[in-house]
Amino acid sequence: MSRRRAYTLLELLLVLAIIVIAAAAVAPSFGRVMRGISLRSAANDVRAALTKAHVMAMKSGRTHMFQYELGGSKYKIEPYIGGDDELESVAGDPTGAFAGSTTSQAPATEKTLPEGIKFTAGDFAIESRAERIEREVSTTGGSGVTWSRPILFFTDGSAVDAFVVVGNDHNSGIRIDLRGMTAALKVGDVSDLKRLEDTAPFSR
Repeated sequence: MSRRRAYTLLELLLVLAIIVIAAAAVAPSFGRVMRGISLRSAANDVRAALTKAHVMAMKSGRTHMFQYELGGSKYKIEPYIGGDDELESVAGDPTGAFAGSTTSQAPATEKTLPEGIKFTAGDFAIESRAERIEREVSTTGGSGVTWSRPILFFTDGSAVDAFVVVGNDHNSGIRIDLRGMTAALKVGDVSDLKRLEDTAPFSR
């Protein structure tokens, strides 16, 4: 009966070296794929939040606002309540500290993008019915977060024309466009972040 030949130390080291070299070659591509997945997940989260604001505005009969942290990862949705509207509401308190404020009495729930992703750019078109609300809504929350200008969704199913860009530290990003007339959303592909930020607002 023949003896089975064992692997030598040199052969094992050679195989290990080949595995290490192959892993090093694949790692950058794998990292790009994972970063792309994370960006896509963040963009889908933003799209879902914008869609939710759109639906809530129509169902509740009240204008809703989407805001995001400038240069950060937080975002929130809340209804817009004008001073007169709040005083007439069941929960309103004319003598309370927040009487006449322009946002809901209960603080909006803040959500966060996936780790490593942040809002890098965004803007919306000014129109007459949005201009007054923007003037009244404060951009600084109690927690010290600096919020973006509000992206508004109206009760008739329309919204303001707007766009938002989410990006990472590897100069990659995705742009989400909102068409005001129909509140339709378009999520772009993973692209160069600088190019996305320099793109003219509301381009189709």
